[in-house]
Amino acid sequence: MAKGKAVSSSPTKVFLIRSMIRLLSVMPKFFGRGVGSLFATISRWSKSRAYTTSKTNIAICLPQLSAEQQEEIIQQSLAHTGRLFSEAAKIWCKSDAENWINNIYGEEQVKATLSQGKGVLITGAHIGNWEVALYYLGSRYRFHCMYRPPRQLEMDEVICKGRCKNSTTMVAGNSRGVMHLIESLKDGEVAAILSDQEPGHRAGVFVPFFGKPALTMTLVQKVQQKSGAEVYQIAAIRNQKGTFDIHLEPLDVNTEMDELVYAEKVNQHLENIIRRFPEQYQWSYKRFKTTEDGSKNIYRK
Repeated sequence: MAKGKAVSSSPTKVFLIRSMIRLLSVMPKFFGRGVGSLFATISRWSKSRAYTTSKTNIAICLPQLSAEQQEEIIQQSLAHTGRLFSEAAKIWCKSDAENWINNIYGEEQVKATLSQGKGVLITGAHIGNWEVALYYLGSRYRFHCMYRPPRQLEMDEVICKGRCKNSTTMVAGNSRGVMHLIESLKDGEVAAILSDQEPGHRAGVFVPFFGKPALTMTLVQKVQQKSGAEVYQIAAIRNQKGTFDIHLEPLDVNTEMDELVYAEKVNQHLENIIRRFPEQYQWSYKRFKTTEDGSKNIYRK
């Protein structure tokens, strides 16, 4: 996983960030909805980077939709994104976090895999609420999650403390973190890698994502090969009640596949869940930033 340059931690920033998180954690849910709607409106009005990136991505990935339909998804997606920090604050502070989960689909199959002594390797995308998915995994299983540490060290401290209040262990996306995941999976535990992030050049291959070549990580396959784990996809999808349904689905992949075929299969599974809930995908992520032929970044004006 690509690394950003670390920025020195500031006790004052840590205090301010924690205070904001505590404040958001006690705000009513309608406050988060209002923030989301405001974020979407301001983004559209100002033609912000989040808006223009979302517009570019949706035009590429969902060209069959009319301009009006694409715009509607942009607004819904940005409103959804705008709510995430408020919701994350509630999850990190364990403000009735269990009540955020409604239905759980596919859990029995995961439990059956674990009962055979096999590890479960979880992958997923920037869809729904990843923090709810992490909370679910950490509250049910001995769980290890790989992540990319933020450049701001104070945020790293806050994020890890918020996520590790149950059985969750956070590990950085480096060689030591990879070995930790492999050993945990060999012990029949659960680990997760978010697979729709763009990796470093040496850690990925270009395969189609919604029909366009995208630099896709090969780490999922390598971890599965060395651990013998079964691979599942997870998504915490917001439902009409305002809570979340957990979707756990086994991936149709195996370690013997060519790495290009394997990576494309992973992308296909991600596509399937995104097509089902396009308004909950974070289209503002620059998924196609790196090009195979070195041509111009499509997100630059």
